[in-house]
Amino acid sequence: MNFLIAGATGLIGQQIVNELLKDKTNYIIILTRNEEQAKNRLPLQNKNITFTDYKKGWKEDKIDIILNLAGTPIASKPWTKNQKKKIINSRLLSTDYIYIRCLQNKIKPKLWITFSATGYYGNCGSEEVTEETVVSPTSFLQSVTDQVENNSKKISNIVNRHCVVRIGIVLVKKYGLLASILPFFKWNIGGKIGKGDQYVPWVHLDDVTNALLYIINNEKCTGVYNVCTPNPSTNKDFCKALSKTLHRINFLTIPNWVIRLFMGGRSELITSSQCACPKRLTEDGFKFKHPDLDEALDDILNKQKDEDLY
Repeated sequence: MNFLIAGATGLIGQQIVNELLKDKTNYIIILTRNEEQAKNRLPLQNKNITFTDYKKGWKEDKIDIILNLAGTPIASKPWTKNQKKKIINSRLLSTDYIYIRCLQNKIKPKLWITFSATGYYGNCGSEEVTEETVVSPTSFLQSVTDQVENNSKKISNIVNRHCVVRIGIVLVKKYGLLASILPFFKWNIGGKIGKGDQYVPWVHLDDVTNALLYIINNEKCTGVYNVCTPNPSTNKDFCKALSKTLHRINFLTIPNWVIRLFMGGRSELITSSQCACPKRLTEDGFKFKHPDLDEALDDILNKQKDEDLY
């Protein structure tokens, strides 16, 4: 199959590209704003992959599957007015560009996957939320995901299947939330945030990849899918499991106001609660490889080799 992937240099993008290239019949076009940077991050010497700049477009007329992972990282910089604009525009404009290009070249993909996040549900406490849950945006993160999903609805006239995947907090050793808090726990100064009762919709990177492959390979899959563990943990339980895995103590409590002081608006990323569940994947019979937090953390921190990419 012919794939077009935008945002392939990110965490999930790199992983899915590597998996797709295991099938020698797959051909991948990497759509990027910086070809050289993309080639450095994806050092793949493979005749089945090409890189093309947004400004150049792409030459191939036949695209079977589109994965749009493009977007300025949410947590990398403070949410200034300018940064918020970049976060939103990078996601909306990439969809617009690919959509217009498909119209111009009369390309009708079999599947288009739009990437969103469980942050779509906002701060919902201990209430279990599924793909059927309806919410109204009240925060910036909710607004971003809501705009991304609404903007992608227009592509329905050119695709056979459109899936929206709301991904939870991806746990990997060297990037993201886990990487940012690991040093504190290793130094025995880690601890829960506030009361620690906020739910963390975590997910192992392997399960994200497997879920995407499942959606790609099953023609019955369409609509919204939560891609997160079927066993969400509270922040308190997450910290306890992490301390156990690292053989470190866990006794501190970090007040919410301290997090807000240092992170500003971005604090909602770790203080809000989403007890999100992957109802549709579970009902479809999808099996998670790492559904248990203790086992997932052990795999990531103790079993994976230091030289592994993630």
